[in-house]
Amino acid sequence: MKEIDELILQCKAEKSWAQEKLFKLYAPQMLGICRRYLSSMDDARDAMQDGFVKVFLNIHKYEGRSAFKTWMSRIMMNTAIDMVKKINKVQFVRDDYFFNDTNDMEDEIEIDDQDLSQEQLLAIIDKLPHGYKIVFNLYAIEGMGHKDIGKLLGISEGTSKSQLNRARTYLKTEINKILQAS
Repeated sequence: MKEIDELILQCKAEKSWAQEKLFKLYAPQMLGICRRYLSSMDDARDAMQDGFVKVFLNIHKYEGRSAFKTWMSRIMMNTAIDMVKKINKVQFVRDDYFFNDTNDMEDEIEIDDQDLSQEQLLAIIDKLPHGYKIVFNLYAIEGMGHKDIGKLLGISEGTSKSQLNRARTYLKTEINKILQAS
């Protein structure tokens, strides 16, 4: 039996030492997930803490059909998104009427690895309006499709596409501003 499997079993038995070990093992990665959705590090930490509470309360439901890290990451992602909605009262504007499907993959941002630092990219992403940021992260980072994003957020597939398109336009504009100033 793998060490993680034993740790999960002990967490299911509500052993506090196992919960602490699991937390220490995964906290940095889970904080990173929460941080992608929340601009404030304090809010990201709060979401991570809430997420771990959910993990420990629901660990008995984990059946091993997916990797444990994947299962836990999904909980963290959903917890962070819920916090964004609560803090910012995010509303997704139904603008799919104006969205043209042909623009979905147009004007991909191509930058050299040397052009911007990771910190600069994170700062630009943090400036995205909340709806754009959530959809961008779900699509570009989590690899979700627009249909799944729509179901998760309670929006249409077209609205998801539109939010992503607008996020890309915003990112491209901000990246170009930085590159031109260099």
